[in-house]
Amino acid sequence: MSWLTPIGFLGFIGLIILLIIYIIKPNYQNKYISSTYVWKLSLKYRKKKMPLSKLRNILLIICQVLIVTACTFILTQPYIDAEDEKAAKEKVLIIDASASMFSELEGETRFERAVAEAEKTATEVMSDGSVVTVILAGREASLICQRADSSQKDTVTAQLAELVSPLGLKCTWGNADIDGAMMLAEDVLEENAKAEVILYTGTKYIDDGKVTVNDVSDVSEWNAAILDVRAVIDDNYYRFEVDTATYGRVNSVKIYLEIHGAYGVYGQGDSSETVNGGTLKLEYDALLDMNERTTIRFGNNENDDITDLKLFAYDHVYCYVQENDALEIDNSFYLYGGTPQTLRVQYYSTKINNFVSGALMGLRNQLKDDWDIEIDEIHDDEKMIQMGMGKEPELSGYDIYIFEHHMPKTIPTDGLVILIDPDTLPKGTDFVLGNQLGFTGEKNLNANEVSHEIMKGVDAENITVTRYRKINAYDSGYTPLLYVDENPIVIAKNDPEAKLVLFSFSMHYSNIALTPEFPLLMNNILEHYIPSTFESPVVELYDEVTLNSRSPELSVTGPASISAEFTEFPAKIAADAPGLYTVTQTPISGQQVVENFYVTIPDDESNIVRELDSLTNPYYPPVLEDANLDLVFYFALALVALMFLEWWLKSRETN
Repeated sequence: MSWLTPIGFLGFIGLIILLIIYIIKPNYQNKYISSTYVWKLSLKYRKKKMPLSKLRNILLIICQVLIVTACTFILTQPYIDAEDEKAAKEKVLIIDASASMFSELEGETRFERAVAEAEKTATEVMSDGSVVTVILAGREASLICQRADSSQKDTVTAQLAELVSPLGLKCTWGNADIDGAMMLAEDVLEENAKAEVILYTGTKYIDDGKVTVNDVSDVSEWNAAILDVRAVIDDNYYRFEVDTATYGRVNSVKIYLEIHGAYGVYGQGDSSETVNGGTLKLEYDALLDMNERTTIRFGNNENDDITDLKLFAYDHVYCYVQENDALEIDNSFYLYGGTPQTLRVQYYSTKINNFVSGALMGLRNQLKDDWDIEIDEIHDDEKMIQMGMGKEPELSGYDIYIFEHHMPKTIPTDGLVILIDPDTLPKGTDFVLGNQLGFTGEKNLNANEVSHEIMKGVDAENITVTRYRKINAYDSGYTPLLYVDENPIVIAKNDPEAKLVLFSFSMHYSNIALTPEFPLLMNNILEHYIPSTFESPVVELYDEVTLNSRSPELSVTGPASISAEFTEFPAKIAADAPGLYTVTQTPISGQQVVENFYVTIPDDESNIVRELDSLTNPYYPPVLEDANLDLVFYFALALVALMFLEWWLKSRETN
């Protein structure tokens, strides 16, 4: 119970006055007795009534004391505070587990400091008899404990200790789900709107709202970061652009750039040197503005920071800084993809066909960033072949084999085989050809009702034929793609042991080479049978990477002991940790293919001194401001009752 005007307790002086009144009050009464007999009877009667009279007098004194007390309490305006002390002490602790919390000072990270302070607060709250909720704002917000009391103190302490243990470290390399953490805090606030929400973080907010922000950063922390590395072709030479920044201080940073597998020229004039597959190590001293992203250019343009570089190929780039800063993970960056994989194609034909050659050349130019397509053409005369003096095609060592008209004796087994208008059946084929069928006019083709990747964007009705060879039978592994009426004339197979496409008609008896459908078909065939393993050599953290394979199996290894194997494609893998990932596969050629991609942390996490405008707050249910219980009315009611009781006792005394 509390009082608005405690000075009203001076009213207890009335008790002293009441006591004085009783002390000075006469204790005798004037009696008139008419006779001795009446006096004797009166004395006898008085002796009998004396105990009740004493009790009434005691009750009168008690009533008068209580009346004075009630009047005094009314003067103090008493009330009962509706606020529950335990409820006011309840706290919701949110720990920021973003990548910037790995910022380290004197061997201790921000995350470790945040967990230590949260543990201290949680222990105090539970020791004071209240409850505590702990939320981890990692990639997705999660509850460590919810409204835990003193009986759970040891459990909560152990759970918090596990957050920073080497085996159970819960700090992430991405952004923190602060919004999700605030939503979890709302569940507690629905139970107790007076609970205090505390966020332990290194991020600063201009407007915190009702949330208490506990800043665990230190003014001496700073960070140098390699944010991005790009390869740009300029005048047929590569230029490398490095995005870098320093956060927390203005600093001169030395940028190191190692170019592995470089081909070209480094230097100018007499000091220039030719590089044939070697490694170039470049350095640049950059004076960077604080908290500003800066691009450093290594290239051959006079506007570049380093202008002595003329490279036309490279394998990969390793860029890094060597600084004793607070955050190490963003001090380096890998860039792969400088040297496209070689794709060897053999085109063998007894009749020169510029359409197939033109389509292959178009693919080579179109896909030059992804593939280095080497084309070997063998054109032989039919008469020379009939005389046994023709050139025989190679049956191994190529990724794609295209045979037109004259077929080899045996089908190659180490690459994709495309057969166009075969005159015989090579050994190893699993289809049967029939007779030649011809028309007086042109026949439009139609596609399979079931869509196929090879037919993506292809309009079959644009293609016509005047003659074709009927396919009488084929293995169940083939998929018909194009038909003349109900007869398939283009079929395809994509098995781990055999990859084959059959065109049972000649380009000379079709308009296909004159339509956009043919180069589109060739491009689709290449993407279907020899797809790019992944889309980009640089991936942002937590992105889902789609993997294609040219072999039955594909394996992936990465940082943080990431290891996975896939047998069904396209496969997907989540980039859950920053760093270098290696993808390994063995196509039917038998030559192992190794490719790499690099996963980066979000750029804003490198900014360890970032300041945001406002902090998302949870919804606080309304709290009634006039929630206190006013006791004046109840004391006034008691006063009236006591005064009535005193009047009644007085009236009984008179009677």
